[in-house]
Amino acid sequence: MTTADPLPGRLRDAIYALRKARLGLERRRLDYGRETDERAERLAGVLPASVDELRAYEREYENLEWFHDAYADRVAEIHEAGVATDTTHWRDGVTLYVVCRALEVETAVETGVLFGSFDAHILAAMERNGGGTLHAVDLPGGPPGRFDYGHLIPDRCREHWELCEGDALAVLPDLLEAVGPVDLFLHDSDHRLPHMRFEYETALPHVSPGGVLASHDVRLSRLFDRFTDANGLPSCVVCDTGIGRQSR
Repeated sequence: MTTADPLPGRLRDAIYALRKARLGLERRRLDYGRETDERAERLAGVLPASVDELRAYEREYENLEWFHDAYADRVAEIHEAGVATDTTHWRDGVTLYVVCRALEVETAVETGVLFGSFDAHILAAMERNGGGTLHAVDLPGGPPGRFDYGHLIPDRCREHWELCEGDALAVLPDLLEAVGPVDLFLHDSDHRLPHMRFEYETALPHVSPGGVLASHDVRLSRLFDRFTDANGLPSCVVCDTGIGRQSR
């Protein structure tokens, strides 16, 4: 929605900048190592899988040599080009891998691609699952430098990836209608509250029973916690990713 008065937009931008600065300070005291160690326990409270099963998926990820070799090479290319230093999000990527393996995700929709770190992890899980499709949405133009969207995705699992370039406000409703029920929806685009709320509210009716509504950078605000509570979704947060499961 547009308005003739630019002040509300500037206020939202200022609030978002303050939240990002606050999160930067908070991350200095958060124990991400402990949260990573507790990943299986936290997810077991949300997913239909035991702690032992979830830890087995973590070990499986660690042993995916084909994935790690291709992924590391492409991360190095981005870093050497000097266009980005934070491209991996590997702790949160592992969380998404485990979720996709535990639920045997076949259809997923993600907003916010950039270099494709999360896409790569979701697609690696789909490859292990034996198939599936990840529908990804990002603005036209691509990431910085000479790279295309999804550069980090290994060739071995790229066939399961479909990119839709456009503003999620415009394309997400029709995309969700077209692909049918989704096993996983991941928000990782504009983290300002109006846009996050739009994506959550638009996606949730399309999440299949037992499927997952996930969101990155949930510690920027309390919106994810409030939304999952209001809609009766069991949820947890691991590092910077929130996982909420639709009831059956």
